Amino acid sequence: MSFGPTLFGNGGPEHRTLYYGDCLDWMSQWDSRTVDLIYLDPPFNSSAGYNVLFTDRGAGKAQYRAFDDTWHWTDKAEARMGVYEGAGGRPAAAAIRGLYQILGRSGMMAYVTYMAERLEQMKRLLKPTGSIFLHCDPTVNGYLRVVMDAIFGAESFRNEIVWCYRGMTPKSNRFNAKHDTLLYYANREARFNRQKGSPTPGSLKTYRSAQKRGYNANHARNMVVVFDRQKYEAAVEQGVIPAGMRETEFDGGAPWLTDWWADIKILGGPKNRERLGYPTQKPRALLERIIKAASDEGDLVLDPFCGCGTAIDAANRLKRRWAGIDISSFAIDLIRDRRMADHDINVKGMPFELRGAEKLAKEKPFQFESWAIMRMPGFVPNTDQVADGGVDGRATLATKPTDHESRRALAQVKSGKFSLSQLRDFLHVTDAHKAALGVYVTLHPVTSQNAKIAAYGPGTVTVGAEQYPRCQLWSIADYFDDRRPNLPTMTDPYTGKPLTQQELFASKAFRKPGEGFMPLSDGGKVDLWELQEAIDRLDEGKGKRVDLNALREHFED
Repeated sequence: MSFGPTLFGNGGPEHRTLYYGDCLDWMSQWDSRTVDLIYLDPPFNSSAGYNVLFTDRGAGKAQYRAFDDTWHWTDKAEARMGVYEGAGGRPAAAAIRGLYQILGRSGMMAYVTYMAERLEQMKRLLKPTGSIFLHCDPTVNGYLRVVMDAIFGAESFRNEIVWCYRGMTPKSNRFNAKHDTLLYYANREARFNRQKGSPTPGSLKTYRSAQKRGYNANHARNMVVVFDRQKYEAAVEQGVIPAGMRETEFDGGAPWLTDWWADIKILGGPKNRERLGYPTQKPRALLERIIKAASDEGDLVLDPFCGCGTAIDAANRLKRRWAGIDISSFAIDLIRDRRMADHDINVKGMPFELRGAEKLAKEKPFQFESWAIMRMPGFVPNTDQVADGGVDGRATLATKPTDHESRRALAQVKSGKFSLSQLRDFLHVTDAHKAALGVYVTLHPVTSQNAKIAAYGPGTVTVGAEQYPRCQLWSIADYFDDRRPNLPTMTDPYTGKPLTQQELFASKAFRKPGEGFMPLSDGGKVDLWELQEAIDRLDEGKGKRVDLNALREHFED
């Protein structure tokens, strides 16, 4: 792995592209000095699990953890530490060894080494004019500052920006934490576009008073803003203010931005139209401010932990090129099919044919498992992928069966050779969890007659007027051949509302090119998913009559 200016000849991250997988793997492949701006909002070591919750009145709360923000000292952490102990040429080596003397074999040390090896790659990717903003909280701020000083150089540190916000303040034996930190580092030649913040009532009052007076003098700093030259000179002549004060600017009550940002609110509750349900989603205004300050139109912005895609959405709106990486297939699907459904986006790392799925299963089995689970309508991956108790994914039926006490659905994924005993174990797991039904997912179709007999054993479950097998055998090969599991209506993992199988499989995440279109009389076609999205936006979910002229204008645009 290279950390110098060496170019690999593979190019940098591609514009309008989402990369599925570990950002370390992707960044290691790209050429040096190819990125203008990096923003990252990585998981903080706050011992908190951030969950996306789904309605499940009948069976508790099914939940998908977008990431489990808890770190432990494991064999992987030990291996990373071993590399830093033996590789003195690594940019962060000295800092990591020093922090290890303080933190020892702890969860925090595991987190710091995890971030260090990725930040080293980010440093390599930045152009001489490039900048990086790392979003963190007070839990990890101090440790990451030491690591970033080592990697980017203490002389490259520009600001520690404090983003303050308000919210509910529960009782505590300390002052409630109401801010995040942005660590801003920039190369020597980095561009910086100065910006103004939002005017406050106080600054507007000062501005209007100064305009009327003709000037505004700050005696402590020996500075003056002149609005009316005649009034200013008269005040100097009368000795009201001293001569020779340094003139500066003061425009419209909007002050030049400092490193203290208190004018951007956090996203509110679920009714906030910008909110997508992602646990750590940041307001777009925050990302727009960062991108405007440290890049120009046409520059390439990279978000290595892109989550629900706020940074890349902001970059796109500001006419920057962009690329995003995330280890969660949930995040990739969310960006492609919800946040930026109207845009043509490339996705790399996700399989689009069986051979690609086989490769992913062999090289990155946990990523394959998560991806496979989310190919089924309403299912979300399990929190734990090791010692998961035989459950890899969960879903919730929208309607309680008439002949079963639970609305819970479970799934297990197996990419290796089929084992009848493993299938029987899964059947025991579904019984133990009192699940209404279960889906046993394999890479290739199961042809064993004994397996089909075993799957037939649990019988059926009745939902409405339909009966569904309580155990279903389904494969990724079936997925690519458009053979879908026979499932009742599930809750939508994005909204918690009922979602039919046909609706979910009509989305871009679950269809092949050419599927899900309505032909028009003039030979054209309308994307049915985009049609539904447009209708949802136009009636704002309030049951209003859709304006057909507005709908027509949407597709003409």
